[in-house]
Amino acid sequence: MFKKLLLATAIAGLSTAAAHASHNRGSVLIPSIDSSGNLTIQATSFWRTTAVDDVNFVTISKDGGPSFNLNMGADTTNTSDSRFTRTDETASVDISARGAGTYTISWSSCCRVSGVPNAASNMGTTSTIVWDGSSAVNPIAFDIQNIQPNVQRGVAYSDNLDVVSPDGLTLSYDDTVLTVGINSQAPGYTIDAAGQIGISAAATAGYADNGSNIGADMAFSGEIIASDGAQTVATVQFDWLFDAVDSTGVTPEPPAIIDVVVNALVGDTINEIVAASDPNVGDDVTLSFLSFTGPGGAIGGSSFVAGLPGNPTSGNFTWDSTGFTAGTYIATFLATDGGLTDQGTVTINLREPVSADVPLPAALGLLAAALAGLGMIRRRGA
Repeated sequence: MFKKLLLATAIAGLSTAAAHASHNRGSVLIPSIDSSGNLTIQATSFWRTTAVDDVNFVTISKDGGPSFNLNMGADTTNTSDSRFTRTDETASVDISARGAGTYTISWSSCCRVSGVPNAASNMGTTSTIVWDGSSAVNPIAFDIQNIQPNVQRGVAYSDNLDVVSPDGLTLSYDDTVLTVGINSQAPGYTIDAAGQIGISAAATAGYADNGSNIGADMAFSGEIIASDGAQTVATVQFDWLFDAVDSTGVTPEPPAIIDVVVNALVGDTINEIVAASDPNVGDDVTLSFLSFTGPGGAIGGSSFVAGLPGNPTSGNFTWDSTGFTAGTYIATFLATDGGLTDQGTVTINLREPVSADVPLPAALGLLAAALAGLGMIRRRGA
């Protein structure tokens, strides 16, 4: 009787796992290492809303040697979008005794959500990070949901990956990398040197609707590469799904936030309007602040006021950049109509002032002072 009970329990457990793991829609693993040798993995995965699951554990190896598993622990889930559920997990492991080297982090399982024409049943992603044995490494910050999954058929698509390197590394992108289970890239899909995704109108016109799973019409993947000039420091693979729709104003479509790019100098106060719209007339859109990241990680000191007078679907983002270092900073916002969502960004490219940025009278004064110091300007009567 006891053996029968154990067998029944095991079968039930396998059935539950299979049911949950058969509805993955995409994932990404973001690694970082602190100076003490703690390797932290941030895992984000997407699932069908009726079968929410998680990454559960990742496999880690150093320099291609023996591997070990890291349990990803507790989950945080977000069900604000009716097309998918997002699961976030974070876990750390001490690798100090293992020493310097290249660490590979991977995850794979079965099965991907069904009906995607360019994807097979398996799924999974891989990331790598190089550690020198003593220094902190924080090479890539990336929120995969900043990619707008909504694609209008017959309309050209363009959106940025919005990747930041907290360590100030050089970023590049490979749009040919196929993660586990993706047989080919979405037709027409490319990523340029600035991280901008593009798809031609002719290509989006051919994206058919997946009748078996809402919003799972075409798979895409890629890889983010962070380099220091001498070597590749980290790579992060990602994959997700496009949701193809006909822009009729009747079919439920998500709201859209207009991405903003700001070029500014250290010391400037950033004051930008964040605006959202919705193709479906009558939908109430709510706009909220999610995060602000840059060199060094999360950035404080900013403010966001949603619901400007006369324009409830907009807000005002402000930030005083005094005392911060040059680099790229990204503020992320969420728009929801109560069923569908979009994430949008304000990207701030901050640089140090140079002589060309000094007003002309002040610049002339500085030049005169410098020349006088060199004895190149003589006073009258000298």
